Amino acid sequence: MSFIDRPHGEVPSLDQGAGNQGGNLPKAVPARSNSNENNGLTAYDVWLTVKEAGKLLGITDRAVKKNCKNKKYTTKMVQGNGGKQYRILLSTLPKKGQMRWRKEHMELFDQTVSAGFSSLDLTELPELYLQTPAYNRRKYDKYYPFFQSIGFFDDLVLPPLRELEELILHWNNEHAIYPIGLKSVYKMAKELREEGVEAFFGGYGRNRGKHWSFRELKKQGLDSVVFGTFRKTYLQPSAPSIRQCRELAVEVAIRAGFPSTDSLPSASAFLNRLHDDLEHEYGVSGKAATYRARHGLAAYERKYGHYLDRDDSDCPAAYAWVFDHAQLDIMVKAPENQRLVRFWISAVLDMRSWKVLYYVLKTSTPNSQDIIDVYLGAVARYGVPNTVYLDNGKDYRSKDFSGRTRKVRIEHDETWMRSVLGQTGVARVIFATPFNAKAKRIERWFLKLHEGFERILCKGYTGTNTVARTDELKRMIKRGDVLGYEDFIVMLDLFIDYLNSKKTDKRSKLQGLTPNEAFSRFYEKRPVLDRGVLASLMGRTGNARQIGRNGYEDVEVSKRLGYKALYWGTWMSAWKGKKEKVYSRRDVSSPGKAHFFSEDTHEFLGVGYLDFFRVRSLAEAEEEQQVLHKAWASVNDERKRVKHAIEAPSAGVSGLEVFELRIFDNGKLKKNMPLQPGRTGTDGNIPSIKELDDLNERMIRSEAQRIPESDDWDI
Repeated sequence: MSFIDRPHGEVPSLDQGAGNQGGNLPKAVPARSNSNENNGLTAYDVWLTVKEAGKLLGITDRAVKKNCKNKKYTTKMVQGNGGKQYRILLSTLPKKGQMRWRKEHMELFDQTVSAGFSSLDLTELPELYLQTPAYNRRKYDKYYPFFQSIGFFDDLVLPPLRELEELILHWNNEHAIYPIGLKSVYKMAKELREEGVEAFFGGYGRNRGKHWSFRELKKQGLDSVVFGTFRKTYLQPSAPSIRQCRELAVEVAIRAGFPSTDSLPSASAFLNRLHDDLEHEYGVSGKAATYRARHGLAAYERKYGHYLDRDDSDCPAAYAWVFDHAQLDIMVKAPENQRLVRFWISAVLDMRSWKVLYYVLKTSTPNSQDIIDVYLGAVARYGVPNTVYLDNGKDYRSKDFSGRTRKVRIEHDETWMRSVLGQTGVARVIFATPFNAKAKRIERWFLKLHEGFERILCKGYTGTNTVARTDELKRMIKRGDVLGYEDFIVMLDLFIDYLNSKKTDKRSKLQGLTPNEAFSRFYEKRPVLDRGVLASLMGRTGNARQIGRNGYEDVEVSKRLGYKALYWGTWMSAWKGKKEKVYSRRDVSSPGKAHFFSEDTHEFLGVGYLDFFRVRSLAEAEEEQQVLHKAWASVNDERKRVKHAIEAPSAGVSGLEVFELRIFDNGKLKKNMPLQPGRTGTDGNIPSIKELDDLNERMIRSEAQRIPESDDWDI
């Protein structure tokens, strides 16, 4: 049962004379008309006291009197025991109060309102049913069988309330397709009494033809400007409402001299035509096109855009890996000083099995070294992959890890060969499309981590943005109600193990297998690297340089330390003075040891140690004495090797022996050969002994001046 709301505005008060005195005022008096409006309540002028009206409406007597003064109800003044009192007409109360009164006086109401109705002419139903569209017959199919079963058509009277409620409950149990309610039954009975059997049929489309169509707008020559205004305004990225867009079209029509703006098509008609025009003009979905225009490409791709369904049947487990990192949306107490931090997680995911192979946590923003650590940690466990799928960030594009920079695309050159991926034997590196999270499967794994771990923990949860960060979460973080580092690590490990062992849907790519089961089933053995080789690849790459007198200078380490940082290894003795260059790999956080490779062949040369020849001037402490003795021993060792190298006997003829051979004539030695004049370096005379001594002294002094000063011998 429903009630008709009174129109807005003031309700006139009935200025009638005083009625009966005191409590003898009747609750109902005979009606002045036989109106059937408002569920028949106006058939009797039911006047209520202030207290009765307040009880029905659930408000105080004071509020009822205030509403009476504001003329929200139809009222009259009567003389009571306490003076003049308000009497309020029931039919002018809100429908909530009318419904309560009707339930309390159901029997009186049903008996009195039935007198003014005539019987229904059911013979019209078959013809009306055939002439009515299918979408308007649903109302008939829902209500006619019920009203027929309760015998409503005999006297147009519904059963009492309690009995009617039981009948409706029993009907709904047997007819679940068309359930009905008590209110709708009363409303339907009212419509049948007022309209006859036509009330059984819906009224959709009754106003068809009453509005100006777009065809009429074309005849007026206003279609293009009116509809064009709606189209141009609605297809804006600011997404204005459809009502505002129609109002602008109406304003344009008024300015163009349209005769009646009320007869313009409705807002939904404008939108339906826009969808149809886009479909016929461009062969696309009208809804999808308008959504793209109003919400942007990213939102369109998520809702209407195509996606590529990747078939993983040709990809074994451990064959292709996906890398990425993300910052967790949860505050944790750091282990060093108990400050609150948000950890970054760098992880590698197997593309075939969706198993997380390895991950690293850090409090600072991830860099290339963290990615190298994740990669080599997974390689140590599962072997070298064939294909690596990387993000487009600069840390993934570093020459140390992938051999590719942002400026130049490098395929197979020295930078690629010097990279970790190149040296471990990765055949293919794929970089994801920038700003495209759908391209990386690991993004969906991060979403599972966020939904199933961070949100569930709640303690320290920061939310993905300021809107998701409620006041309670802020207070929780402020008072330090967060997890400790040790507890957090244990919980995270357990949750990642849970994801790796969780059953998947049978319709998914894994067909009900867990990631661990899929990895074991589809695994194909991959090349395994020696741990020593992996250790040499853990560091960052230094610049290619020649070996100097005291070893290899690392410019980056020198900048960090503030002095000339030199690495030395015994193998470097053979590389002094060579034009060939070498490059290093070292851990930036612990640069005491570095591994060196040839720039030309990328062959591993050996290990170098930082500040090998850097000693204290006084060297008073025992540790400083040991460093000094070690460096001095290396200096002596190289001196001995150099001395042995130049003094080692070898086959061949010396210069003296060559000159001795020249004095043979036909294989015979000429003895007592006289010295011929003019064949010496002087004027032809044999120099005296004094002259020879002077010559030797000058030669010695000249040779001494040519020897450069050296500090190789200083301690």
